[in-house]
Amino acid sequence: MSLNNVTVNIYGQEYTLKTSAKPEHYKEVADYVNKKMKEVESAGIGSGSQLRIAILASMNITAELLDCRKKKDQVIDKVEAKAMAISEFIEDKISDIESSNQD
Repeated sequence: MSLNNVTVNIYGQEYTLKTSAKPEHYKEVADYVNKKMKEVESAGIGSGSQLRIAILASMNITAELLDCRKKKDQVIDKVEAKAMAISEFIEDKISDIESSNQD
């Protein structure tokens, strides 16, 4: 597994990463982080401190991640419940067919 050097720019700072992932992936990640930092800055929440802006942006990104995980878990729960209902329905129908064939 070879590592690639990927240089990204976040909030005016360049970072070089060594990764086995495609460079485009980390450039997309960096663009997203940069966008979130600029959103915090434009809202006036960061009050100019780059570290404060980075922390608040990371909190916003983490909140999005946790919301997505919660929604994913809810979808999984619904799918599992429907799969269980379908399975029970099929088992009932098979049982009905078997009992009618015994008559």
